Amino acid sequence: MQNIVWFRAIFVNRDRGYYKSSMGGVRVREETDEQLKLVKEPSLQSFGIVIAFMACGYGAAVYSEDSSLWKLVYVVSGLFVGLACIEDWEYCDFNRTTNELRQKRYTVYDKILHLFSTKNDQIVVTSLSDIVDVEVEEQYVRYFGNTYQTVMVYDTGIRIGVTESFIYGNKSDQEAIADKIRTFLRLGERPGVVDGDTSSSSGDEEDFEHVDPEELKDDLGKPL
Repeated sequence: MQNIVWFRAIFVNRDRGYYKSSMGGVRVREETDEQLKLVKEPSLQSFGIVIAFMACGYGAAVYSEDSSLWKLVYVVSGLFVGLACIEDWEYCDFNRTTNELRQKRYTVYDKILHLFSTKNDQIVVTSLSDIVDVEVEEQYVRYFGNTYQTVMVYDTGIRIGVTESFIYGNKSDQEAIADKIRTFLRLGERPGVVDGDTSSSSGDEEDFEHVDPEELKDDLGKPL
């Protein structure tokens, strides 16, 4: 029985304040007091799928008796099908200076077009002040097991994931990412929402006058 071992590479540079690690498919690209940059890049399995489809197309071209044009079609088709299976590049940048969270996502075709075009990137920008919690969601995939996703909870109830899709792996890796985001945003130092609701409700109660039920009976018995 062949054992599959997952390696997690960690690099620490204390002088520059950078911490780079790979946790559950999400890598910390840069971490300082003012910025936290997370990135998810295609795995080796994705590039392995590209090679597999290219090999199928090449094999069909070699053992086929069709014309050279059709053989070229087989190879190119295998390449494009393999590229379509590559995972996306996803970037999640927290900036405390601008109080913004910027999320970008690129497909392999976007990466190729960037070599020939300078089109504007599609960026999702939200405010760090609106984030009230960071959680790890779990989803079961039949025949494959559990997948996990780190999501940010906003005060409006919206939930946005650090990555667009769920990731296979250990839940502890996603919890490590969630803890790192909570620490960077200093969510524990913010005043609780429950306390604010309690104070407002107590203030509303003081605005109402308490009336004795006996006084109401006397008022109802008086003629108009």
